[in-house]
Amino acid sequence: MPIVKIGLFAGRDRETKKKIAQEITACLVKNLQIPPNAVIIIFEDIEKYNFAQGGQTAEESS
Repeated sequence: MPIVKIGLFAGRDRETKKKIAQEITACLVKNLQIPPNAVIIIFEDIEKYNFAQGGQTAEESS
């Protein structure tokens, strides 16, 4: 049972996440030859002030 965790900046709508989940599920079903209900996908919404790269938060570099 694959578990896929996807971190995204907060603000993506439900429909976008649904499409992403469908496409990732289809890819894993095809390549791992598993049933769709074996795929678990976790979306983690990350606020830009909780993400930093190179000493700056994403909020600062936006």
